[in-house]
Amino acid sequence: LPSFIESKGQHIDLTLFQYQICPFCNIVKALLDHSKQPYNLIEVNPLTKSELKPWSGNYRKVPIAKFHGIQVNGSEEIVKAILEQPSVIENLTNDQWSKSSSNNSNKMTLETFSNSENAKQWMEYARNDLASLLYPNICRTLGDSYDAFGYVNTVGNNEFSTMQKMGIRTIGSVAMYIAASKIKKKLNITDEVSALEESIKKWERDGLQNNLFASGCDVPDMGDIAVFGVIRSVEGLAAHDKMISRGGAIEDWYQRMGETLA
Repeated sequence: LPSFIESKGQHIDLTLFQYQICPFCNIVKALLDHSKQPYNLIEVNPLTKSELKPWSGNYRKVPIAKFHGIQVNGSEEIVKAILEQPSVIENLTNDQWSKSSSNNSNKMTLETFSNSENAKQWMEYARNDLASLLYPNICRTLGDSYDAFGYVNTVGNNEFSTMQKMGIRTIGSVAMYIAASKIKKKLNITDEVSALEESIKKWERDGLQNNLFASGCDVPDMGDIAVFGVIRSVEGLAAHDKMISRGGAIEDWYQRMGETLA
């Protein structure tokens, strides 16, 4: 998307419209954090979506990004756009991958970072498998769903009024509980807890394979970042603790990922 590629040496001018607990929004944020890019966040009211209506056209989903004022829809397109920016490429190639101790045949490159078969496999897993299991697990009951929507009390600087927060938690939690039930039916899930546990075991067994990262290098690739972003989206909730605190390879990996994004 060359129309908004910034000049070399500049940071990208990016505003991300999100829900805090949206796994796809968190994939984008994980990449921005990993590539040390500053960005602005706008929390969207999931009931009214008033933050989007004045300008987003018929598109009402999150994430939406504005690059230098130009609208980009959806996490996949936003990630592609981020990885075209010179400041991102420079940070990744010169500041991070150049310090890697991997041998030359296993060095991270811009191509392998997001376009290797391995990276593509685990990005797809993050979006289509792991993300799909989150809402059934954080919205198992109406009480769980209400707790999940507690994020509205912590986001931003008074973005929502007290009445808006109450509405989001009460109406939003019921709507998400119903949506989670539909996801379970669509995916033929009878035990969402076991399904999530099996998904995490798959990530440990087939993704990490006793390596520091699923990339197979000593630095993460986009597959690692996507999975991390999805898991981080439910930080503070019981489902997050069950995924991470179970021990094993994922706990150490998650800590390493947090350090690379800090």
